[in-house]
Amino acid sequence: MLSYRHAFHAGNHADMLKHFVELQLLRYLMQKDKPFWYIDTHAGAGCYALDSGYATQNAEYESGIARLWLRDDLPAPLAEYVELVKRLNPDGQLKLYPGSPLLASKLLREQDRMRLFELHPSDSEILRENFAGHGTQVLMQTADGFGALKALLPPRRAVR
Repeated sequence: MLSYRHAFHAGNHADMLKHFVELQLLRYLMQKDKPFWYIDTHAGAGCYALDSGYATQNAEYESGIARLWLRDDLPAPLAEYVELVKRLNPDGQLKLYPGSPLLASKLLREQDRMRLFELHPSDSEILRENFAGHGTQVLMQTADGFGALKALLPPRRAVR
C-alpha cells in the first residue's frame, strides 16, 4: 500500500486551493433542490490537529491557512472558507484543520449524501470516529477509492 498521510500536508496552500474550489462547486450544485452524492475517493482522517502530530513535522499549514487566519480583507468566497475553518477553532487559535469531507459535511443539506473511502487503516478509523453520529447520510469504507468508485459507476456499453 502506498502510504500517503494527509496530516503531513493539512492546511498547506495546495490543500487550501483544493478546499476552496470544493466549496465553490458544492455551492453551485446546491443551487438546485435535487439531492446529490458527495463522493471522496481519498477522504483521509477528515480533521487534522495542526498543533501536534504529523502536521507539526513540516508545518506546511504556516504557508497556507495560517497566512489567512487573521486577515479581514479577504474576498467574500475566501472569507467564507476561512470562517468554516474558524468555526472548528472556537477559541480563536488555529489548532484544527478540516479535511475535504468535514468541510463538505458543513454545507450538505439533509437530502444530500456522502460516500467516503480511505485506504489507510489508521486514517479510516479516525475518519469513522470523526463522522460518528452522521447516521445514514454518510457511508464510509476502508478501501481503494479508485477501485471502489468503478464499482459504483453504471456499466459501459459498446456503441456500434
